[in-house]
Amino acid sequence: MRFAHHSFKGSPARADAVFVAVDAAASRSGREGSNPLARLAAVPAWLWVSGIVAASFGARLIAAAGRPVPHYLPDEYIYPSLARSFAEHGQPMIRGVAVHFPALLDPLLTAPVWLFTHDPVRAYGITQGLHAAFVSVAAAPAYLLCKRLGIAPWLAVAVAALAVAVPDGVYASSMLADPLAYPLVLSTVYLGVCLVERSTVGLQLAFALSGALAVLARIQYAVVPIAVLAAELVADRGRLLTSLRRVWLAVVLLVAPPVVLFSTLGSQRVLGVYSHGDHALHPGTLLQWVGREGMLLAYASGWVLVPGALAGLGLALARPLRRAELAFAVTTVLLAAALLLEAAQIAGTDSQRFQERYLFTLVPLFAVAFGLYVKRGLPLRIPVGLASAALLLLAARVPLSGYAAAHNKDDSPTLWAVLRFEAIVSVGNGALAVALVAAVLSAIGALAAFRKIPAAVAVVAALAACCALSAGASSYDHLSSTSLRHSLPPDLRWVDHARLGRVDLLAPPGARKEQSWEQLFWNTSVTRLLLLGSPPLDQFDTKTVRVARDGRILVDGRVDRRPLLVQTYASTVQMTGVKRVKHDVIFDLYRPMGTPHLKLVAAGRFADKWLAPRGAITVWSKRPGTLTLVVTMPRGTRVTPVRFNGRLVRVQPGKRTTLRFRVPGGGPWSLHFNSKTQGYLDDRAVSVLAPVVAFRAKAALSHG
Repeated sequence: MRFAHHSFKGSPARADAVFVAVDAAASRSGREGSNPLARLAAVPAWLWVSGIVAASFGARLIAAAGRPVPHYLPDEYIYPSLARSFAEHGQPMIRGVAVHFPALLDPLLTAPVWLFTHDPVRAYGITQGLHAAFVSVAAAPAYLLCKRLGIAPWLAVAVAALAVAVPDGVYASSMLADPLAYPLVLSTVYLGVCLVERSTVGLQLAFALSGALAVLARIQYAVVPIAVLAAELVADRGRLLTSLRRVWLAVVLLVAPPVVLFSTLGSQRVLGVYSHGDHALHPGTLLQWVGREGMLLAYASGWVLVPGALAGLGLALARPLRRAELAFAVTTVLLAAALLLEAAQIAGTDSQRFQERYLFTLVPLFAVAFGLYVKRGLPLRIPVGLASAALLLLAARVPLSGYAAAHNKDDSPTLWAVLRFEAIVSVGNGALAVALVAAVLSAIGALAAFRKIPAAVAVVAALAACCALSAGASSYDHLSSTSLRHSLPPDLRWVDHARLGRVDLLAPPGARKEQSWEQLFWNTSVTRLLLLGSPPLDQFDTKTVRVARDGRILVDGRVDRRPLLVQTYASTVQMTGVKRVKHDVIFDLYRPMGTPHLKLVAAGRFADKWLAPRGAITVWSKRPGTLTLVVTMPRGTRVTPVRFNGRLVRVQPGKRTTLRFRVPGGGPWSLHFNSKTQGYLDDRAVSVLAPVVAFRAKAALSHG
């Protein structure tokens, strides 16, 4: 370039602007062929955004191929079940019973998949593809929002890329509603900003439709249209009548349907499972979780953009250059506050873990706010520099790895990525590396604020951080899904392929919930869930069985004669009146041969024959008999004392001890065992091995 030898006085941002202008001029004069950067700048923005959408879709499809089974349960069981019920019955049903569930948009949109195929394996893959597309199109509203706010095209394209690079994009491989809700929330914010800036009937209709769809995708996003309407009121300086005259149609369309539904059906039928949550407020706990969720959101946002984004929001609130800027700032601030409070409330009263699923829609909005900061020429150097230093201290004082342990990570792809990284380099080194990366990002943010480096460097660093977190989250997701897949039968549809008709799933004490959900997910012939001493699987239709004195299984007072799929993870179940059709590691599939009867249930005896520290063996028999129990311990372990109905037995390593107990007959009889000495295998506590548990009734006397 002929101007390249000139020195520019001022900030790198101004220098970048001059070079962009020069490149644009060169392209107009036909000399772009000599400069690759000029050729890149000449590519239309829509083509960049289309390429981002296509690249994201391809990457998400590849990630989906490495996720063989759902593991975010029960949510990933609920949504496909609803979709299948819409296709087969035209109404929302789970396990054959109608349910009330507010987030029905994703099941409605994916229901045609079940019209195309009745194979859950194929439907799972097609739904993953749809969700990959939903997440990828989020780049479009993110770009349009930047364009509406007058942000530079290069930065608008970068925000579009960041919108699909968020760690929570990993949900594109799942059966959750988040992939659909994500672009709808961004579209609602974009349309809301347009509406506040210039109200038309068309914009009111589009905003109301988008907002309603976002709420139907996830009920938690009811706060999105509320935040936009509040921004309208702020932009009108509190003049309520003026705001109503401008957006009355949108208000009517958004308010009237919920009012009618709640008044006619009631909150329980409208909200369904969400009406039973714990709504108690604990201010101290709430504030603690708001702080934690805010810290996690900063990491998920790429860390480096946060100080500038806060400055951009503050400037747009205090000195907006146009009505659209004020609308965006108010909407973002209110939406962030509402979603943080929602996440903190759920974490504090229910899950006791991070709720990143509630927050990740804020990540591209923070990137847009950073764009406003850059648009204004990077002002407020000292406050932004101090905020960067504060983030640096936060990363050093509060290691993120400490929150990735146990179940804290379950709802946080960002913590998934941290845990995956720590698994590669060890926990200590991983924590140090995360803190160092945060320090580097904080330094970049401060240098950009003081114009020592171009703002583009901070944007690229944020994109790199989000891509790294997204890759780590996808890797963790792949490992979790693959691990669960290895615990399932080779043929996921093994129950359906047995062709026994409608099958009941029997869950005895200690049954693993995720294993039951997986069987219900993959085998459509398993239509009813029966509980035998195990807690409820979820909030949907479940039958608690009662066992008659002779061992018959009673469901709603009637004898159950259906085929049975019995989980044996933590209970040994022996039956009569049935024929075992197939056996898996922790499942037995039975066909009834007359009336099924329970003969013996050893609650607390795992499938690998280890006994839990406590449990009970129950026998049902009309005639008296003998319960035989053989216990032992592996060589090299210690003597383990166990009490059986008060009888103390010291189990010696390497020796088999045979125990016999008289069973009187005439009804159920139980042998309780308990040991204060226990060890751990994987995630379960165990006491002693019991390779033999058998009951034999005395032969009936014959009368000659």
